[in-house]
Amino acid sequence: MKQLKNIVILFCLILLNACAAQNELLIPDENDQENRWKLFLANKVEEKPYTLQGSFRFGNSENTNRVNYILWSNGSLPLRVEIMAGVGASLAKVAENKKQITMYFPQEKRAVIMDNFDEINPLISMGMPVPISFNEMSFILRGGFSQIFKDLTLDNVKSKTTKKEYEQYTYYFSSKKMEGLVQLDKFGKPIYCEVNDEWAFEISYDEETNLPYKVVISSKLEDYKAILLVKERTFPKKYEESDLKFELPDHTEICNNY
Repeated sequence: MKQLKNIVILFCLILLNACAAQNELLIPDENDQENRWKLFLANKVEEKPYTLQGSFRFGNSENTNRVNYILWSNGSLPLRVEIMAGVGASLAKVAENKKQITMYFPQEKRAVIMDNFDEINPLISMGMPVPISFNEMSFILRGGFSQIFKDLTLDNVKSKTTKKEYEQYTYYFSSKKMEGLVQLDKFGKPIYCEVNDEWAFEISYDEETNLPYKVVISSKLEDYKAILLVKERTFPKKYEESDLKFELPDHTEICNNY
């Protein structure tokens, strides 16, 4: 009986220590604050062939749509994207290079060809309004969030005592295209970000690869949310030039959007 009592006491002590650790307040540290930002900027995507497969769900609280995607390149532009319905039927084929974006819609036998510059977002043209392009999406899903910003400048940092490790520091930034805030974990990986007071990003990471497997993009202005999931990630041999483009079928209706 005495032995059983000792075991119960020991169990209670372990439980109390676990609860105390869980509720422990994390105090900001100036060196840690600076280091996280440096790691954030240093987290660059390695330029090597990849294939990403997953799903893209978007809409409001009353009506959502879901498509599947396959995205691949040799690590930078050009890249290819296939958008499919849940049953596998092709909805769109996309080929993007530094000069041009070509989108082909097989069910309509129609193509849209547009010059590729910062103001162009093919996802919006396809009825999937999010503030990133397919190329920027590929950087985020491969762990290169900071690479979607140009001429990134750190304007201010606010710190606080908190239970959540990534909430200790909020970094306010501006860039050539946008301004916003980001919260980073101790490895410099973004967990939460806001852009132009219009969009919020929440990023979850795979424990084995330390790469994003889920990105939630929410509008701060209206009832709209998009969820990007990575279900499979592979690193094949280098793609040939023919793998990164496609020929439009005969009798395709072509719309130029310059």
